[in-house]
Amino acid sequence: MSDTAFTYGNVILLYCIFDKDKKSASLLSTSSPSPKEEKEDKGLNRDLINIPDYIIGRVNLCIETFNVIMNSKPDKHHTSIVIISKNDHTKEIKQKLIAGDISEQYLEYDGSSKNIESAFNRVLNQITKLTNPPCIYFIGSVWQKDIFDSIVISKFKGYKVLFEGALDNRPFDVVQKEKRLEAPKKGSEHYKRKITNKSIDALLNYIFPKNKSKNNISKP
Repeated sequence: MSDTAFTYGNVILLYCIFDKDKKSASLLSTSSPSPKEEKEDKGLNRDLINIPDYIIGRVNLCIETFNVIMNSKPDKHHTSIVIISKNDHTKEIKQKLIAGDISEQYLEYDGSSKNIESAFNRVLNQITKLTNPPCIYFIGSVWQKDIFDSIVISKFKGYKVLFEGALDNRPFDVVQKEKRLEAPKKGSEHYKRKITNKSIDALLNYIFPKNKSKNNISKP
């Protein structure tokens, strides 16, 4: 595909895969709700408490990105938001988007992807044969940019793919652990670049050996 291929439409990948905090969930379940709270529990109020702040941040950023597209792009009506999440959490995330004035007609669901790479692979399979592929927006946390770059460089040459990162205020060690789990498998492009870099280094070392300058210095 040409690097200047004309894009048509927009796909927003809202990445919301997370493990619910069991400790927080148990505290909520052991508290005795009032009659009013018990009634609200049939709705969404108590469920939304279990969606972490960093995921809510991504959802809010998704709403902002969607609004920018709808206010500025001529192909705005050909826009979809793909909620990438475990099925247990999809309903609450969907309701949050709808509360942000996003019509359900724009929403799609991906409950099968297990990580960022598999979510991108799923989209790639859908757009590969399109003459005019959509512009792709990935909504995640700021620390996922490295993972995003690795995938886009190796698999999305010629496609327009943009990253939008929300803040993630969790402890550093928690984020690093999740980052290691999300690291994509190293494909052929990675090893090609590695071989190329080694070849360039070998050539430079041959042309400019480290001890060349020392050998050219005449002894007194």
